[in-house]
Formats: sequence, C-alpha cells, structure tokens
Amino acid sequence: MIERGTWAEVLLDYRSLPFEGIKREVEVKVPNTRMAVAIIGPRRAGKTYLMRQLMEELKSEGVREEDIAYVNLEDPRLVGASLKDLMTLLDIVRDMGGGKLHLFLDEVQVVEGWERFVRYLLDMGHRVFVSGSSAKLLSKEIATQLRGRSVTVSVFPFSFPEFLRARGFRVKRYLSSEEKAGLRALLDEYLEWGGYPEVVLNPHMRAEVLRGILELAIYRDIVERWEVRNLRALRLLLKILARSSHLTLNRTYSTMKSLGISVGKTTIGDYLEYLGDAFILHRLPPRVKSYKKAELLGFKPYLVDNGLLRVLGVKDRGRLIENLVMVELLRRGFEPGEDLFYVPGDGWEVDFLAGDELIQVSYELHPLNRERELRALAEATKRIKAKELTLVTFANEGTITLKGRTIEVVPLHDWLLR
Repeated sequence: MIERGTWAEVLLDYRSLPFEGIKREVEVKVPNTRMAVAIIGPRRAGKTYLMRQLMEELKSEGVREEDIAYVNLEDPRLVGASLKDLMTLLDIVRDMGGGKLHLFLDEVQVVEGWERFVRYLLDMGHRVFVSGSSAKLLSKEIATQLRGRSVTVSVFPFSFPEFLRARGFRVKRYLSSEEKAGLRALLDEYLEWGGYPEVVLNPHMRAEVLRGILELAIYRDIVERWEVRNLRALRLLLKILARSSHLTLNRTYSTMKSLGISVGKTTIGDYLEYLGDAFILHRLPPRVKSYKKAELLGFKPYLVDNGLLRVLGVKDRGRLIENLVMVELLRRGFEPGEDLFYVPGDGWEVDFLAGDELIQVSYELHPLNRERELRALAEATKRIKAKELTLVTFANEGTITLKGRTIEVVPLHDWLLR
C-alpha cells in the first residue's frame, strides 16, 4: 500500500522538475471524446519527454497546474502499487486542488489492472495520457489494451529537423557556402549515427549508447518477455536483417542453417514478430495482388534507426539512405501494408509507393545507374497511377522528363526537411 504522503511527495517532485530539451515535432490531437492518448514507440525514443512537453503546452494554453499530474509508476517509491493505490492517487490530486484533470501515467503497465483505472478516469470526464515499455507489457500492447478507448501517437528517434535543432543549426531559406558545408556534415552524421536523443546529445559516447539501447531492447523486450533461449540465433537474425535488402522466411532459414545455426522456421517467424513488436524491425511488403506472390517475393527489412545499423556493422551508404527514407515515411504516418509498399517488376524495382507517390532512392545518380533508376519509375507508372514521381539522392537535384512524366530529383536534406 502506498501512503498518501508518498503519493503527494511523488506528484510534487515531478511537478517541480525543470523542463528543457529539444521540442519534438510530434502531432498530438487530444480527443474531445472520452478517449485516452496512448504514446507508443521504441525504447529511449523520447516518450517520457513528449509527455513533459505536452504538459508544458497545456499550461501555455491556460490549463491550471493543479489540473495536470504526471507520475512515473516505475518510481522506486511506488513499488507494489495496486489498482486501489491508483484510486488513492486520484484522491490526492483532487485534494491538491485538481478539478477536470489531465493525468499522465508513464510506465503504466507496472500496475496490474491499470486499464480499469484509465477507463474509470475517462468515464469521469478526465483526460488521460499513457505510455510504457517493459518486458511485462510492450508499448504497442498498451494501445491494444485500450482499443476503442484510445488514439495512438507514435514516437520515433529525432527527425532531421529535430536533430539540427539539437546541434544548434538554424535552417534558413538561403545558406552561405560555409553553412551549406555545415549542413552536409550534419547530414552525414545523421545518416550514419541516427537520431536517438541520447546519441545526438552525447556524440562522444554514441557507439556505447547505441549498443546499450540495442541490448536493452533485445534482453528486456524480447529475451525476458518471450523467454527466448536461442540468443545466438536471435543475434544472427538481427545482423541478417540489418544487411539484407530482401528476405523471405525460407531464405532466412537457409542462411542460418548454412552458418551452422540450428533454429526452426516457426521460431524464426516468431523472432521476426518479436522484433517488430519491440519497434526494432519494420517489414515492407511488395505491392502485388497475389498473396502467394507476395510470400515468394518476401519483405524488405528496415530498422527503426540508422544508428542501430551502424553498431551492427552496416556502412553501405546506399543501405543507410534507404533506411533513413523508410523511417521518415513511417514518421509521416504511412503504414506498411496499408499505404506503404515496394513495387517489384521484371528486372526493376521501385523502393517505395507511399500513398500515390512513387519514391526511388539512390545514394547518387551517375551515368552507370541513371538508366536503371529512371526505368524503374517509368515501368512502375504503367501499373500504378502515381501523382508524383520522386528520386531521392544524397546531393543531386533537378527535374527529369521521362515519357511525358516529370521526375523530381531531390537531395536528401531537402526531402527530410519538407
């Protein structure tokens, strides 16, 4: 049982914490109806920080401080908290002057039966924000537990504009040659090391931080949660995913078998699901009508942040730029299998179909690959009525007319800043 005085102490301690950091460009539409906001995403991407940011925004909109309460339920002072204790929390917030409340419950999964408490709060007309990630309950499952009573907000590592702000670089319409060189150097860093907040803010120890994030996600969200015993197979699978452009279950099984790893196809399929649930892996399916053909073609694997590719030994810049574009498309709200696919063809392929836009990605456009990249876009338009054709490269820019269609060639920094 958590004493009333302990709850009050915890609430006041969090209320007095200074708020500082990089403003996240995450759109959060707070529903007027009785629905909670479930903040989900990979570990260490900034879910807690977003909660604090939302609290500051509420204050700036005129919401009284007494009506806002934040608590991290993994606080050591709250060990053993129960559903009854959460009701005591509500009483304390009211005793401290709260009326119509905005409650932020971080690591909510720690308390058994938390869903009932959240539903009660919603029925009483309060606004509720929840987040969490642990071996007990992943953040994706938190949204699932509140299905029909919540809207989901996905949080990813820093976008490129957020990364630039963290580095103190101000984007302007016109840049000097020195500023352009600085922007390119920062883009290089972002391409290779990604945007995890801790990595960006601690560049002197980024490799160590990234390894820690990867180990935490593997051990706590996968090994601990699912009681994985074949850790060697899981680690090898992650390396295969990081270095592969396309994969099928059969191909992955054959590769692991050839390397002397004894693991069944069903287990590999389970591991892929676990990596997806932990937000480490995103699988992009092909845009084909036949389910059987889709299975034969397989998926394109992408990791949630380029920094993870880096610590897994990936240095190919073509692979890095394509992964970066994929994550940005996810950040913009596209969903693999719904409005985001890759387009396969006979001897050609377009990397992304995002809504009604075809996007081809190449690190650079030169005489040796120009015809191949343009042909893929041209062939894809015969099958798909795309409104826009885009070719993203690291530095090339301009427009190309091909068979009456205009292809916009966009440098990566421009595309990321849109």
